[in-house]
Amino acid sequence: MFRELFLTPQQQKKIQFFKLMEGYPEGTYSVNTLSQKFKCNYQSFLQMLRELNESLIELKEKPLFVEASKIYWKSEPSRSNRFLISEVKQSIPYRFILTSLFQPQKSLTAFSKETSVSESTILRRMRPLIDYLAECNIHLNFSKMALTGHEAVVRLFYIKALWSASLGEDIAKCPFDFTAEDNLLRDLLTLFPLQIHPKLLRLMLCVCRLRNEQKNYLNEAPFDDLLFSQTTPLLELYLSNILDSPEQIKRNIEFFNYLFYYYPYCVKKEPHKVNPLMLYYTKNVEERDPLCLAIDSFYRYCSGELLKNVLGEQEKKILLNNIARTFLGYSIQKKKIPLLFETGNKEQFLQSELYRELYPEIKKAIRKLSRRRKLEWLATVTDSLSKTLCLSLLPLFIVNDEKIRVGLVSIPNYLYLQHIVKFLNNLKFIEVVFQPQPDEPIDLFITTFKELLPTQNSDCYLINILNADYKSDLLPRLLAIQNKKKFA
Repeated sequence: MFRELFLTPQQQKKIQFFKLMEGYPEGTYSVNTLSQKFKCNYQSFLQMLRELNESLIELKEKPLFVEASKIYWKSEPSRSNRFLISEVKQSIPYRFILTSLFQPQKSLTAFSKETSVSESTILRRMRPLIDYLAECNIHLNFSKMALTGHEAVVRLFYIKALWSASLGEDIAKCPFDFTAEDNLLRDLLTLFPLQIHPKLLRLMLCVCRLRNEQKNYLNEAPFDDLLFSQTTPLLELYLSNILDSPEQIKRNIEFFNYLFYYYPYCVKKEPHKVNPLMLYYTKNVEERDPLCLAIDSFYRYCSGELLKNVLGEQEKKILLNNIARTFLGYSIQKKKIPLLFETGNKEQFLQSELYRELYPEIKKAIRKLSRRRKLEWLATVTDSLSKTLCLSLLPLFIVNDEKIRVGLVSIPNYLYLQHIVKFLNNLKFIEVVFQPQPDEPIDLFITTFKELLPTQNSDCYLINILNADYKSDLLPRLLAIQNKKKFA
C-alpha cells in the first residue's frame, strides 16, 4: 500500500493489527490470546495496543481497551480509515514531502530541529520512500529537501501523496494565496462536470501552481496536443497571469488536460459525454502513431483472445479506455509512475489462480510489443506495466448479468472501485452514479470519507480501506433502502 511507505515499522504493526482483526467478529478479546494467535511477544504487543488506543482517543474514536488486558473489537471503517490517515500525516517522510513543496527554502537542519528528529533518523525513515521514488525516476536530494526528475511525474507524486494523506486538505497549511485557483475551479465546474472530485481537482491546480512559482517547469510532453476546446480558453487565461513563456503555458494546458481526462481510470462509460481520450487515441491510430497502434493491438488481444469476445459494447469501451490510460501514463517517462488510483491491498489478487494465469500472458504480449519500432522503452517497464494492466483487467473476468440510485464518490482504490461497480451492476434494482453532482438525487453514497460528500448528513456507506469485504453488510443496507422507497 502506498501509504505504508511513510510509516515506521511500529506504525505498520498497528495497521497490520487492524487488517488482521478485520477477520474477527465483534466481541471482547484477551490481549494474551491475540498475541499468541498473531505470534507476537506479549509485552511488545500490549505496548503497541496501548499506543494505538491513545491514538484513537486523540482522534475521538472509540478506544480499544475495556479492561487492563482486554479489548473490545468491532469493525468500523470510519475508525480504521481515520487512524490510517492520521498515522501518515504524523510521519516524518510525509512532513518532509510537505515541507519540500510548501517551504522549499527550508534547510534540513531547520526541519530536523522543527521535528526534534536527528538528520540520520530522518534519512533512515525516508529510505522506503526514497527507494519508491527512485523506481519512478525521481531523485530526492536529501540535504536540499528537493525532488527532481521528470517534472510531470514529480507533480503526480505530490498530488498522490497529499491526496492519500489528507484528501488535499493539507494544502491549507501552505501560506500561498490560491484565490486564482479557486476561481478557476469554480469556472471549470460551472462549464461542465468532470469525473474528478472537486477537492482532488483543487489539489491538482494548487500543486501545479506551487511548482510553477518555484520555477520547476514542465518538460516537453511525449505525446502531441492534449488539448480540449472546452478547457483551453479558461486555462490559457489563468496561466497567462502566472507564466511568461508561451511554451510553458502550452505544456501546462496539456498537463492539466492529461490530469483531468487521461489520467483517472474509467469505471462507467457515459454515452452522452464526449471522451477526449478516445478522440486523441482514434486520431493517432489513423495517423499510425506507434504507441496508439500498440494500444490497439493489445486491446484487440485482450478483448479477443483473453476475454473471448464476451464483453458488451459498454465494457469494451471501458477496457480500451483503461488500457490507453495505462500505456499513456507509462509513456511519460518510460518508467514506473505514481498511480493516483491505487490497486491497494493487492496481495489477495496477486496470489489468485486467475492472476497467475493472466500475468504471464500479458507480459508475453508486452514483450512482443516492445520489439516494435519506437517502443523499445516497453522492455524497461515490462514487469510493472504488465502487473498494472493485469490488475485492471481482473474485474472483467468476473461474471455479471447486468433501482435505487447509488452514488460512488471518489474511491481512489481503482481495483476495489471496479469490484464495487461489478457487485452493484449485478443487482438489477441499482442505478450507479459515478461522481454525482451536488444537486443529483442519490439514495445512498458510497465513499471512503464523509468529508467528500456533498453534505455531511448524506446517507452513506463507508468503504474500509483496510478491508474490502463490503458484501455482507452492504446488500442488506441496499435492500432496506429499496423497501423503504417501495412502501413510502
